[in-house]
Amino acid sequence: MSDIAVESSNKKKGLGRGLGSLLGGPAPEQTPAAPKAAAAAPSINNTVASTPAPAAAPQVATPVAPPVDPESKIWKVGIDKLSPGQYQPRRTFEKEPLQELAQSIKENGILQPIVARRTASGKLEIVAGERRWRASQLAGLHEVPVILKNYDDKQALELAIVENIQREDLNPIEEAEGYSRLISEFKLSQQQVAEKVGRDRATVANAVRLLSLPDSVKEMISGNELSVGHAKVLLSLQDPKKQIEFAKKVVNEKIAVRKLEKMVQAVVKGHEEVEEAPTFDSNVTQRLISGLSDELQKMLGTKVNIDYANSKGKITIHFYSDDELTNMVDRLKEGWQ
Repeated sequence: MSDIAVESSNKKKGLGRGLGSLLGGPAPEQTPAAPKAAAAAPSINNTVASTPAPAAAPQVATPVAPPVDPESKIWKVGIDKLSPGQYQPRRTFEKEPLQELAQSIKENGILQPIVARRTASGKLEIVAGERRWRASQLAGLHEVPVILKNYDDKQALELAIVENIQREDLNPIEEAEGYSRLISEFKLSQQQVAEKVGRDRATVANAVRLLSLPDSVKEMISGNELSVGHAKVLLSLQDPKKQIEFAKKVVNEKIAVRKLEKMVQAVVKGHEEVEEAPTFDSNVTQRLISGLSDELQKMLGTKVNIDYANSKGKITIHFYSDDELTNMVDRLKEGWQ
């Protein structure tokens, strides 16, 4: 069997060479075979150690994307899955600005995601962006972009206050209530609160003092009827009834802060507050005073001057002899009788 196999092999090789010569073409080029023996075995003059091993091809590492922080991911959340935050310091949402924001959301979408946290009960509670959430409902959206954060109660309150202060969305009473909650519920000092929200300590202290005013006065401040400057002046009064009385007077009579200061100082010092005279045209007032001077002059028979300003003044009665003085006194006595 082995002889037949060898012979068959030799015949195939011969036949291949014969066909090439019969066709008359050039002999096909033989691809040089690699010198396997030389590569496998070293030459006589060289040792195995002197032959360098072929260098391995460098392996390129496949880039691996860094893991995404779950708190940086923006989620699409059903608008009905969110609820207002229990630490939201803002109590009032004016209708007209909310409608304007809703129209902007219709045209441009929500440009800044809402920040929320998952509560112990599993609900999604808004930490920052409740106004955007409300406006999105008016705009007819079903989903909103949300960033989920692992905030505790204190962090939620801090962020809500800071965001609203930066946007100037809080009225003075809402801001003061936010500071007060950080102080009372989380045992922070006024200085610590100031550092958290980026205010100075005096600003925080003055804001918290507003909460000692009567509720009706605080409502005037929240409604922008009464300025913080007026409110600070009212704090000088110890009597809540006086505070309410003066607050109403400021609103009704449009009294400036400086004028209120003088009125309150008079009360604090034990003086009666100065009643304001009705406002008349200066020329009309002067004619009235002049007429009163003439009437007194006719009654007393001597020259009379009246100095008048702001419902105050003095009457000067002139006399030119002792007899005139005596007669004048007699006439006054008769008038009193």
